[in-house]
Amino acid sequence: MDVGRSVNYVFQDPNWVKKMLIGGLLSLIPIFGTLIVVGYWIRIATNVANNRELPLPEWDDFGGDFMRGLRAAVAVFIWAVPLIVFAACGIIPAAAAGDSGAGAIATLITFGALAVAFVLWIAVAFISPIIVGRVSMSGSISSAVQFREILIDARENIVPLLIAVAMAYALGFVAYFGIILCFVGYLFTQFLAYMMVSHLYGQIWRRLRLTPSYGTDLSAGAISTDLGV
Repeated sequence: MDVGRSVNYVFQDPNWVKKMLIGGLLSLIPIFGTLIVVGYWIRIATNVANNRELPLPEWDDFGGDFMRGLRAAVAVFIWAVPLIVFAACGIIPAAAAGDSGAGAIATLITFGALAVAFVLWIAVAFISPIIVGRVSMSGSISSAVQFREILIDARENIVPLLIAVAMAYALGFVAYFGIILCFVGYLFTQFLAYMMVSHLYGQIWRRLRLTPSYGTDLSAGAISTDLGV
């Protein structure tokens, strides 16, 4: 994993400021704009995986970016269903408890269920680059339910995933300095940070192609950006 490259490559595109500003402005649009931005980051990662990291993608495919972002969101949601269930199991007993005895039991159930939900949340966040990568590489949401293959890919790429997650949090923290420029400034620095994280995702996806694990025969051909489902 080339962390240094993920940080400095953005600035080698002569139009990086314009592309960052467009992304930051789109981030102001709830849901629709956010999904477009996610789709753009996926295009960056896809280019990196295909050894075409520069120039940065142009903002010329809003519909395609929206669909890529939507597909990724649905894929991650599929994996998040168990944690949502456990979170609900933690909230409902506490809300439904009446007397003190039942309340104590409900509290234990709540803490246990929320603890499991928290662990699952960490796990999903950890393997999300693999989930999104498989869906992006195949162009199909159905790739998100290849549970065994995804877990094997995650196991065989633990170190790259740890680096990507650590950098995502580190760059996200640095992005908060954009608040000094006001909230809008934060949107731009956050978008820039995830442009860098997208490079790390692309490096992971490239590894999946060059060192395919069980069920991941991606050693030939370019990564798909089709809009199929």
